[in-house]
Amino acid sequence: MPHLITHRPRVSALSSKNSHSRAHEIWQTVNAFSYKLGGLCFLVGSIFFFPALSQYLAVGDWLFFIGSILYLMVTGHDLLEVIKYWRYHNTDTFADHIEFVTAWSYVLGSALFIVGSLCFLPSIEAKTPGAWSFIIGSALFVTGGFVNIMQIVEAPSQLYMELFNITVAQFILGSGLFAVASIPYLWQLSDPADSLVTTLAASLFLFASILFFLGGILIYYRKLVSKKLLDFCHANGLGTMFISSLRQEDERARKKDAASS
Repeated sequence: MPHLITHRPRVSALSSKNSHSRAHEIWQTVNAFSYKLGGLCFLVGSIFFFPALSQYLAVGDWLFFIGSILYLMVTGHDLLEVIKYWRYHNTDTFADHIEFVTAWSYVLGSALFIVGSLCFLPSIEAKTPGAWSFIIGSALFVTGGFVNIMQIVEAPSQLYMELFNITVAQFILGSGLFAVASIPYLWQLSDPADSLVTTLAASLFLFASILFFLGGILIYYRKLVSKKLLDFCHANGLGTMFISSLRQEDERARKKDAASS
């Protein structure tokens, strides 16, 4: 569930500078649903990795491939959005570099997941390159997640910070589990050890996929929270930069508390 999280205004409609256009809302919704659908593909696909369902292994591999394509689509869109935004806001700040590193890590990781999914197909049976693709791809996801979490200090409110923490934590843990689950596919074991290790790996894939799916749901919930905050600020004349407004309100509240104490 490689998802770029940022506290700046997003401009998801790449053909428009208006972050409040209808096209922007459509892209935000498409991305949110794509994350959930991608996580669901991984979740269902992991079930077919268990030895008892080995005859349907190709189904699981194709579901992983579809999920990886969806992740590449949204991470690629995120990367283009980052390039577009910082082209018009060329500040060369720490936040700029965080977003570029994170976005590229997610795109490359998603591309490697596509390669790994194809390598595991029974018709190709290239487990070693497939396993390395998943391991390196997962490492890139974890790297992107840890870099992305540096933005926690910029969270506009307590609710945003909690959603940020939970989403990134699920993502990093899920990516780490994917890397661990891929390692046994580098080994050459004989039955019954191979069956036992494969069952363990499939269980890790399944648990990690559940985390990815839940993370997709949190992304969608975070989008709804964002919209409600934006609507509230518009209704109260706070303008479009609702995050800055919230920060100012928080700062005034802290000063008031300090003065009263």
